[in-house]
Amino acid sequence: MNRICRIFVLFALFLFIFQKPSQAQTPNTFPENYKRNVVKWNLTPFLLWSKKNINISYERVLSPYRSFSINAGYFEMPSIGLLDSLNLVNTSKKGGFSISGDYRFYFKNRNKNFAPDGLFWGIFSSIHYYKFDNDVEIIDNDNIKGHLQLKGGFSIYSAGVELGYQFAIKKRWTIDLIFMGPSLSMYNTKMTLTGDLSGSNEDYLEAIRDMLVSKFPGFDKLINTGDFNDKGISTSLGFGLRYMIQIGYRF
Repeated sequence: MNRICRIFVLFALFLFIFQKPSQAQTPNTFPENYKRNVVKWNLTPFLLWSKKNINISYERVLSPYRSFSINAGYFEMPSIGLLDSLNLVNTSKKGGFSISGDYRFYFKNRNKNFAPDGLFWGIFSSIHYYKFDNDVEIIDNDNIKGHLQLKGGFSIYSAGVELGYQFAIKKRWTIDLIFMGPSLSMYNTKMTLTGDLSGSNEDYLEAIRDMLVSKFPGFDKLINTGDFNDKGISTSLGFGLRYMIQIGYRF
C-alpha cells in the first residue's frame, strides 16, 4: 500500500516537473457550449482500502481559471484478520462516510486551456468517519480463555492546501491527480473493549492496538499509546497528506 502511494506521488511529480509551460488562451470568456461540469469517480479509497468504497465527486467551473468541487461517498477499511493469538471472528457493523470540498485556482500563465484542464492549486477541507463492532476470540493461549467485544470508531477533520493536475481527454474525459495536499488534521478516536476473559485485558488491548497500526498506515496518529484503554476517547492534532486520483466525465 505504501509502495503504491510512493509510485503515485513520484509519477505526479514527474508530470509536474516535465510538463512544459504554455501561453494561456488570449480570450478570457468561454467558447459556446463549453463543458463546465465534471462528474468523477474517486479511485483512491477503492484501490487502497476496500473494493466496497464508492466515492463520487462533482466539479463546477466558475470562471476560465477557477472551480469548486465536492466529494462524498461510502468509506470502509479492510478487515483486520488474524494476528498471533487473536481472531476477529465476526464483524457485525463496519462502515462510514467521507465528505470533502475544495476551491481550485488553475494557473493562467501555465495552462494552455481553460479549467478544468491543467495545473492547479487549491484549498480544501474533509471529514472521514468510520465505525466498527467486532467479536474477538482468544486462541492459542492456555492461560486466558474467553471472548471480547471490540467497538470503536474514529473521525478525521482536515483542512489544507493542495497541488494537482487534471488532464482533459477529447473534451469529454478527465484524469484528475492531486499529488500534494498537506493539511492540519484533528483526530478523534473512541475504543471500547468488553468481555468475559479469565485474565487481564491489558495485554490484548496492546495487541489489538499493534494490529490496527500494522494494518492501517497512519492509524498510530489516531491514538496515543497512553490513551488506548478499555473505555477511552482520544483527541489529538497532527499533520496529514491528501493524495487522490479520479476519472471524470465532462458535460
